[in-house]
Amino acid sequence: MRWWSLLLALATVVAVALLNAPILYFEQWSLREGKTPVLLDRPARTEGQWVDDYFVVEPLDASTFAIGEPRYYQGNYSYLLVGATRALLIDAGSGLRDLSPVVRALTSLPVTVLPSHLHFDHVGSIRRFDGVALPDVPVLRTRAVDGALTLTRYEFLGAMDHLAPPTFQVNEWWADGARVDLGGRTVEILHTPGHTPTSVSVWESSLHRLYAGDYLYPGELYAFLPGASLANYETTANRLLGLLPRDVRVYSAHMQEAPAVPAAPVMGYQDLQALQKALRARRSGLADYEGFYPRRYPVTGSMTLATGFPWNLR
Repeated sequence: MRWWSLLLALATVVAVALLNAPILYFEQWSLREGKTPVLLDRPARTEGQWVDDYFVVEPLDASTFAIGEPRYYQGNYSYLLVGATRALLIDAGSGLRDLSPVVRALTSLPVTVLPSHLHFDHVGSIRRFDGVALPDVPVLRTRAVDGALTLTRYEFLGAMDHLAPPTFQVNEWWADGARVDLGGRTVEILHTPGHTPTSVSVWESSLHRLYAGDYLYPGELYAFLPGASLANYETTANRLLGLLPRDVRVYSAHMQEAPAVPAAPVMGYQDLQALQKALRARRSGLADYEGFYPRRYPVTGSMTLATGFPWNLR
């Protein structure tokens, strides 16, 4: 009986470890890869104008600006959409440098920040603007105390950059499908889970632009860290392909890695189709992959899909 008890205890420990592989992996990854970020060398060429020798501002039109951080190791891009009465900032940068002076130089209107998701590299300057909006989902709204939300460790993942989870005030909660009027300019909020459970995108139908955060970008898509879901990734792909026109321009939150010239990362309908195809092939067990954890599936061009263990894929 004693040996059976020991075997049962060992099996329980193994089962818990396997079920929590993304969390355990993230902790090990953070210990191995985590560091205080330093400025990368300034690229010789970029699209846009340098600000503070760190940010690059690239106008997409007279009232829309892509704000890049090519000297931050993740190459973040945030997007400022200016209307007649208010402005919307999609993502708040890494925080390695304060994003707010750049935004203030582009508009004097009240600025609301909508993070595409709550990872550390997208909420860095979130407390420096007039307001914050989040997706209206119970997992977030029920945690807010007097309007203030504190991010959790595996929601924020800031251990990678030696950052503690922040607390900030939430001023607006935007439901899936909500239409937000910026004054003569209206955008639609789409809940697009996959990379995280609370990821959102912004759809501007009049310009055929989707601002997609980390759901899609020209690089390795992370679908293996805590909170990621391949089932949600596929559901979101199906939804977007059914909603968006074929000439959509999908603006992402991370630029292509060197040696590409830093520029606002823009993708298209065909990239969403390629992602959908890769997700379906992986689910069917027919797709080739490399690596063990994460497993990397080819999508298209420089884009790959990084996944976890089969028993963690949900």
